[in-house]
Amino acid sequence: MRRLGWAIAVISFALGLVIPVHATNHTSDEVKEWSEINELTSEIWELGKLERYNEAADVLKFTSDNMTHIEEVLSLRPDQQRLVEYTFSEAVTSLQNPEWSKEKKLNKLTEVRLLVDALQTSYEPLWKKTGLMMLEPFISMKKGIGKNDSAMFHQAANLLLERYETLRPALTVDLKSDEIDMLDEHVSYVDRNRNEILSEVEHQKHLEVISADFEALFFAKKDNSEPSLFWLIFSIGGIISSTLFYVGWRKYKGDKEEEEALRVPQKR
Repeated sequence: MRRLGWAIAVISFALGLVIPVHATNHTSDEVKEWSEINELTSEIWELGKLERYNEAADVLKFTSDNMTHIEEVLSLRPDQQRLVEYTFSEAVTSLQNPEWSKEKKLNKLTEVRLLVDALQTSYEPLWKKTGLMMLEPFISMKKGIGKNDSAMFHQAANLLLERYETLRPALTVDLKSDEIDMLDEHVSYVDRNRNEILSEVEHQKHLEVISADFEALFFAKKDNSEPSLFWLIFSIGGIISSTLFYVGWRKYKGDKEEEEALRVPQKR
């Protein structure tokens, strides 16, 4: 009963998405509808995390259908509408496939979550916060090369492909087509040239160029005197939790600023 009640509550919330197509105030309606859809996809992701896949699929299909009904209010271009329909459909298929792992199902729901957020806002979209997650495979690949560990390298390359696939729908909303083409080619290059990257210096140099392009996508450089974030992470011992890294870095900067502040009165 509790489970049914939760599903009814979510569906009731979703019903609020159905409004007349010929709305008079598109700006306020658009903001309201995207906000509700964004919140709903977050709830769908939580259902997936709890392995309540049937409920998640039902609400996902309902949301997709109603986005089609209010597409004029949402101001979606035809290509964006197709992208939404395809991404939502793929997510529903994954939820209904008992052979897919929980991780793969959540990846598909994450695609939906990031795509809707990117369509809703152009300021600090969620995909921008996944930078450290996207740099992790490059760090592992470099470690695999250094240790001549083929298994580590291939595992990291697979992780890069998987994570890029999850981010790509959202990236297509905010990036220019030539930028998407460049990233697609980068990821394809890594996949095509795995053995060469492991053994040949020239290919390893190209991998560094690719990792730098991904770093630039997520971390705009405001001060060229600061060390590369990618190499900073690698130099302190490889892969670490993005949260711990961020907290540690902030604490380090705070301590440094405090030390400087304490030194100032001592100067004569």
